[in-house]
Amino acid sequence: MVSEIPILIKTTHFDSELQERLQWFRQQPGCSWTLTRSGEEAAELTITRQGVFLTSGTEKLSFHPSMALIRLINILRGGSDRYLEATQLKAGDSLIDATLGLGTDALIGAWAVGDQGSVQAYEQSPILAALVQDGLSHFQEIVPHAKNEEKQNCWAALAQAARQIEVHWGEHREYFRRIPSRSVDVVYFDPMFRHTRQQSDSIQPLHQWSDHSPLDQEAVLEACRIARHRVVLKERKNSSEFRRLGFEILRGGRYSPVDYGIIFI
Repeated sequence: MVSEIPILIKTTHFDSELQERLQWFRQQPGCSWTLTRSGEEAAELTITRQGVFLTSGTEKLSFHPSMALIRLINILRGGSDRYLEATQLKAGDSLIDATLGLGTDALIGAWAVGDQGSVQAYEQSPILAALVQDGLSHFQEIVPHAKNEEKQNCWAALAQAARQIEVHWGEHREYFRRIPSRSVDVVYFDPMFRHTRQQSDSIQPLHQWSDHSPLDQEAVLEACRIARHRVVLKERKNSSEFRRLGFEILRGGRYSPVDYGIIFI
């Protein structure tokens, strides 16, 4: 289940922009906010001029597209990206990212579908949904001044991609039921966060805030109903989830700890 620890919300300055941002977070559904510390377990959401940070104990979480930047640089240099190989997204496609997390795959997907495409992203954790939606809305503010032209171009491409992503808080299966059949090109699942590895410094802070439930078979059936081309699952290498849920494993990534499975429609 998603953590329901009360979150102390505060700003570092009292200027109007940060106060407006604080009020926006307070209005987001599903989050348990407090304005005063209510015990040792209270986490903190701090809104600063450098970004928004969620702190719990020694762990700190924030939205930052650094991994998406590294991946996009590699893609534009002609390198492969297993997510794009699995999804086969192209300009103008529509994508549902059913497990948003911190949005790295959604950003790469939004870049791939371009201005004429669309990305609907669902996240069951209310705080993660709010954190990523805020980060996407303020994407330009976290873009560094890069002297390298290649990095400048990639940051600009990701900033444009961020505008293509529409974030929804809630259980993806409930949203799927409202979507007409064969109306989306690709549906993507990445329930990896419930298997957080201790050695993964970038993912470990997500563990407390993410949903750890296994992917539901009904959700996969609904995804197959609404998808036009394919449903894609990212899971641990040699995971029994691919067989349980009916996915054909995409071969490749010999040294990768993950695999991608596909259901062709």
